[in-house]
Amino acid sequence: MPRTRAAMGARRRNNAPVRPRKPATGVPDLLFAMAAAGWAMGAAFTVASFVDSDITAGAAGVTLARLFSASLAVCSLFAFLLGLVLLRDDRGQIDHYVTPILVGALTGMAEAVLFLWPADRLLFAPFILIVFALRPVRRIVARTLRPARGHQR
Repeated sequence: MPRTRAAMGARRRNNAPVRPRKPATGVPDLLFAMAAAGWAMGAAFTVASFVDSDITAGAAGVTLARLFSASLAVCSLFAFLLGLVLLRDDRGQIDHYVTPILVGALTGMAEAVLFLWPADRLLFAPFILIVFALRPVRRIVARTLRPARGHQR
């Protein structure tokens, strides 16, 4: 019985005139994290402008704090939309959204706390957390925290 190439396990050639699209890079994940950080900071500054009158000097300071939080929200929206565009065909994969947005929100809240509590030397420290939004770092952390498949306790 003659064997065909497909039966022998040979790979088929892709003769399609259009090449398959490349998967998304880590840039959208970074943009989602930065957008979430901006939204968290904007929310914190908005709440602080209504709650605590000591952080701003008079009515101009309150207005500036609210304008700053609104501009953070708008810029974060555009960063998020740019991330969606850069995701290409991977828009349906939830792992591009959940971890980067959680890491970004934590970073933004930590940054807002340091900003409202005058700690100017530590302002850049929370942005180190953004590294955990990148996919290769997330995979390394997941492999480290997860036990081996065949290993049982």
